[in-house]
Amino acid sequence: MVLERMRDFCWHSTRDYEGLQKFLYLIKVFRPALPQQLGTEYYRKNSSWHLNPRSCPCDIEFIEYLKKNGVEDKVLFHFGTGSHHIVGLENQKLDKPNEVIGITASVSEHRAYVRACFKERGLMKYYKVIFGDIYTLTCRCLPLLDIVTLFHLCEFYVPEEISFVHHNDESLLELFLDRLNFGGKILFFTKSIGWEKASFVVQAFEKQGKIEKVEAYKSLRVYSKKTGSKIKVPDFSAS
Repeated sequence: MVLERMRDFCWHSTRDYEGLQKFLYLIKVFRPALPQQLGTEYYRKNSSWHLNPRSCPCDIEFIEYLKKNGVEDKVLFHFGTGSHHIVGLENQKLDKPNEVIGITASVSEHRAYVRACFKERGLMKYYKVIFGDIYTLTCRCLPLLDIVTLFHLCEFYVPEEISFVHHNDESLLELFLDRLNFGGKILFFTKSIGWEKASFVVQAFEKQGKIEKVEAYKSLRVYSKKTGSKIKVPDFSAS
């Protein structure tokens, strides 16, 4: 906690010096920081999330959740792979691995995926990782899904990127609800950097009768699409 406060103080005290902030981020004085602070291009080139169970246990808890509930032979979408790609690596150990589609906007994380595929040839059989911006996805490029992780909702949307994307955070959630199979689940992470904002989005969808909470597992919250709800994905890019 003390270290986090020191980092916050350093971050705010150098906010008028963009070059210094980027340098401090690059040498890992500031981690994590988001595209809104560093700029999208810089973030994509230099960001890489390593496995840290203390500060970011979402992927580990997700794997536990899958095993506890016997989730196998399903179609999963995973937002934010990390350079560790632990979800894909652990998934292939299941008796009937799930088909996992991951997405990362980090160059180094995608390179780590490519290296892992060369190291373990069977990895790409059930684990495919897209390099791209999740806010550019559409219904036409997504299959029907059984489980979706939106652990990093409200962390990566940058309003200045509006001309390059189709969605903001609200319409992104609409998109994945639209692609969710009957009985499917969508998971959120309550310790994420963006949870304060994301929780308001989730609560709004609950009040509108679009989703309902199913359960909680450690830091994860599990929701399903409410029976009878009709999801219409807005064309955000046209606004």
